[in-house]
Formats: sequence, structure tokens, C-alpha cells
Amino acid sequence: MKGFLLLTLSALFCWVSADIRCHHCNKVPVLGCIDRKSCLLEQGQQCVTTNVYLGKMWLYSKLRCGTREEPCMEAFNETIHKLGLNYNTTCCTKDSCNSLAPRATPGLALVFLTSFAGLGFWLLH
Repeated sequence: MKGFLLLTLSALFCWVSADIRCHHCNKVPVLGCIDRKSCLLEQGQQCVTTNVYLGKMWLYSKLRCGTREEPCMEAFNETIHKLGLNYNTTCCTKDSCNSLAPRATPGLALVFLTSFAGLGFWLLH
């Protein structure tokens, strides 16, 4: 009886874990997610979220499924010194566990909109 129960639970676990989906999105301030979709997670892989910051200001996020070619490798405060960018990469294995990333602050959205408007006026003159 214990063997049958173990076999049943193992089969159920394999069936459930085969359908894990991750968010797949490139997210930028003001515009939000570009090309939002979901991806089916390969067995043995993890969902990936990479957030890119300039100092403490969020610039960009990439959400995806890990693959054999590009598996998830967690990293916190990984820095590219020439550009001053910080990367945080997290991994997870539950259905839709990689969030849709941080939202831009209203002040940051205003700065971007004002900058684009100023650039537009400058180009027109």
C-alpha cells in the first residue's frame, strides 16, 4: 500500500511540475512590459528575473524561462563598473513565480516623459 501511494504521489508531482510556466517580458519605465507572454519551463530549469539598476534607480527588467543554454544563475549587486549598472538576478521554480518586476515611480515616469518631450522640441527646432 505504501508503495502504491508513493508511486501515485510521484506521478502526480511529475504531472504538476511539467506545466510550470514563467512570465516572459522585457519591462522598461513608463512603457511597462514589452512583448509580454509566458513560457513553459523545461525540466530541471528555473524561472529567471533580472533587474537592472543605476545606483538605486530601476532601469530595466528581463523575465524569462531558464534553458539549458542559459540557465538561471542568481546574482545580487553584480556590477559593471564602466557603466555603473547593478544587476540582481533571482531564480524560482513555482508556476508564474517570476513577478512582473518593479514598477517605475511616478517621479521617474515624469522625468522620462519630460526628457522625451524636451528632446522632441529640440529636434523640431
